[in-house]
Amino acid sequence: MSTTTRREPLSNSSTLLRRHPVGLFLALTYALSWAFWAPLVILQDSMPKGLGAILILLGTVVPSTLAVVFVAKLHGRPGVRRLFGRLLKGRVGVRWYVAVIGLSLLAPIALGLTILLGGSRPALDTTVVAVLIGFVFSIFPGSAVGEELGWRGFVLPRLQSRQSALRASLLIGVVWGPWHLPLWLTGQESHPISLFAAFVVSVICMSVLCTWMYNGTGGSLLIVVLFHATANLPVTIMIAPLGKDMAPSFLTFVGLMVVATTVVVIATGAAQLSRTRQKQVELP
Repeated sequence: MSTTTRREPLSNSSTLLRRHPVGLFLALTYALSWAFWAPLVILQDSMPKGLGAILILLGTVVPSTLAVVFVAKLHGRPGVRRLFGRLLKGRVGVRWYVAVIGLSLLAPIALGLTILLGGSRPALDTTVVAVLIGFVFSIFPGSAVGEELGWRGFVLPRLQSRQSALRASLLIGVVWGPWHLPLWLTGQESHPISLFAAFVVSVICMSVLCTWMYNGTGGSLLIVVLFHATANLPVTIMIAPLGKDMAPSFLTFVGLMVVATTVVVIATGAAQLSRTRQKQVELP
């Protein structure tokens, strides 16, 4: 009588994850984040501020949370260690930190240009301590670490294994931008729906720039996280406070982002978005 060992079949969810990791990631990211953010759209001004902040945070950390869960399912603890190890990859050369600082100046430059042309100037009543606290919070547990393990750590290498670096970046950008839509439907002056299309363009540009940094540093999520945080902070504290008068400064900022992105693509090439390294396709 034959005694062969029977292998337990994979569950349907595990099979789907292994066959379509990116598709499942995107579907769950949208579903879970939008579920957290839906009350903000429905209740708007009647939403308690404390609860609203918590819901925004919970929706924001969905991409990275899912990435960790998916990597654990697909590659076990070694894969999770490699993923988190990319957050500690800080020895990437001074020029990348200079690039992060340089790109963070686009928002102040945009604001300065619009003020010179007669645009509104914000009432900057925040303190240095408050700015530093906001910066640290935006890194963790805020959107930078909350998102980048997902978009760059999980999705980007998988797309780059089949696409050029530029095409992978654009694909992420056109999904990443609209993912924020509920936050632009809350009726807040800092997020007017009339500027949402321009915001999506800025996110697509940011996606390309993140890939440039990720590939150029050999897969450093740390430099991408710093760029994410430093790009958002000046917009938040300098342009968003303009409220209904923010359009000229914000559109100028988006225009500068388009110019910077175009320069990077021309200088590095669409295939790798790097002159010195191959695109990163190693999976966590």
